[in-house]
Amino acid sequence: MTIMSDAPLKATLVNKANGTEITLPEIAIFGRKQESTISLPDNRVSRRHAMIRCQEEGDYWFYDLGSFNGSYINGERVTTVRQLEHGDLIRISDFEYEFGMQQPGKTDNGPAKDMQVVPMIILVSDIKGFTRLSEVIPHDELAQAIGSWYGYCDQILNEHGAAIDKFIGDAVLAYWTDTSPNARKWALSAARYLRESCDLIQEEMKSTFDRYGMSFTSGVAMHLGEVSWGTLGQGGLTMLGDAVNTTFRIQALTRQLGSDVLVTADFLEGWKEGSKYTRALGSHSLKGRQAPVDILAVERAPDLFLR
Repeated sequence: MTIMSDAPLKATLVNKANGTEITLPEIAIFGRKQESTISLPDNRVSRRHAMIRCQEEGDYWFYDLGSFNGSYINGERVTTVRQLEHGDLIRISDFEYEFGMQQPGKTDNGPAKDMQVVPMIILVSDIKGFTRLSEVIPHDELAQAIGSWYGYCDQILNEHGAAIDKFIGDAVLAYWTDTSPNARKWALSAARYLRESCDLIQEEMKSTFDRYGMSFTSGVAMHLGEVSWGTLGQGGLTMLGDAVNTTFRIQALTRQLGSDVLVTADFLEGWKEGSKYTRALGSHSLKGRQAPVDILAVERAPDLFLR
């Protein structure tokens, strides 16, 4: 039986210099720009420096967005996505904030609420060879690359109408509730720009990657299927189910199949035009599934003139 609170959890930041308290929205951006959620007027702070995002179960996670001078939690530089705990101290340049979570009384409200089964386009993108990158490249330098990738993912997926479910270390899970052919065009375009963002990071940090003989690339997988979607516990919207697991399994095949972007036949079903963007790679067995899945490589993507 699930234990849930009567009221949503409240997350706050307290400015350690003056005691000012900020109630956090679902997404909060730290940056030098005046329109940032938490504006930090200092040239050592990047325009989009870091982000706090509420993910499933009401947890709050911190991301550095590729800032040059870095972000610190409890004195340690943030090198990848990190879950925030009550009392954590966040430092950016000379600015310090304490993260807090209201602890309301808990009541037994039964199972998770408001979950419904709906069809969705699901996207998973993952940095290839992340373990090796972590072994070879110093954390401070890798943190800048990973942070830039988070920032590009957030921007690209939002521009293409997707909702980000969560970042998971070196991966992002996103979805579209619209499954029309037009939405699938946007999804293919998003996959294209996600891949190109890695090329941009490779070029921006060319001296670092050349020095260690490494490359910064990602794989993307997309699938269309039914998921359980809605509010889970005190968190925001999230999705669960076999279709989500299938997308993760397919993404893991990008290196094996020699294609950076893969989709399933279900992604193309009922969309005749979709075949002109893809090349069939046959049926493949996936871990945890009895029936094989038809997989296709994405050869090109619609040009939607976003940039």
